[in-house]
Amino acid sequence: MTLIKIGGRPLSDPSSLELLVDELHTQQQGESLVVVHGGGNEVTTLSARLGVETRFKDGIRLTSPAEMELVAMVLAGKMNTLLVRRLVARGILAVGLSGCDAGLIRGRALEKESRTGEAVAVEPELVELLAHSGYLPVCSSVAADGEGEPLNINADEAALALAVALKADRLIFLADVPGILKAEKVIPRLNAAEAEQEILKGTISGGMIPKVRASFAGLEKGLGEVVIGGVSRSGELAALINGAGTHLCREIA
Repeated sequence: MTLIKIGGRPLSDPSSLELLVDELHTQQQGESLVVVHGGGNEVTTLSARLGVETRFKDGIRLTSPAEMELVAMVLAGKMNTLLVRRLVARGILAVGLSGCDAGLIRGRALEKESRTGEAVAVEPELVELLAHSGYLPVCSSVAADGEGEPLNINADEAALALAVALKADRLIFLADVPGILKAEKVIPRLNAAEAEQEILKGTISGGMIPKVRASFAGLEKGLGEVVIGGVSRSGELAALINGAGTHLCREIA
């Protein structure tokens, strides 16, 4: 099984969205797929339009109760149904889900008065049932806490937590770059020690640092491999699975 995490940007561009849908259609012919998607830029745009304050700390959105309503509207509503509609039109049996469905992702708030959360438990049975029955689960990262209150889980974290719970063969982070770049060339493979060296050198920086470190934590919990790369042309999703992009692995022979 392969879990694919899609950022919000490809969903906002019609040509990128259609390419992505075609790639998912082709890849689903040979294996079970699960999709987790983001959409933070759309949330920010809507918040600004409605006059709702947007705040970030260390790159993480500090989701107020008012903005949580917009997060749910955009991620579990607009972005999720957009992707599902396009996939179904292409002949894929896509099913839209959020982290709330069947208790898929349960979380807890990171700070008092904030609806930004972290995943604490995953119940993957519904996703497994759908994926193994020929459906394509498409999951937003909107989740709930133990009291049933909504939470905004970072989509990268939600994808990792779900991939670990599913014991996925691989998790693919679709990015705006073809992989982790060094001297303008993609680093094909990295283990944890090598990744830390590249962090010290500044090769891996910004938001890529927590993504990479969290990925290696996921690998230690049984995830097969993590792939970071982009899809800008036909055939590139299959290429990522078969060696393109940057593959994060526990060990490198």
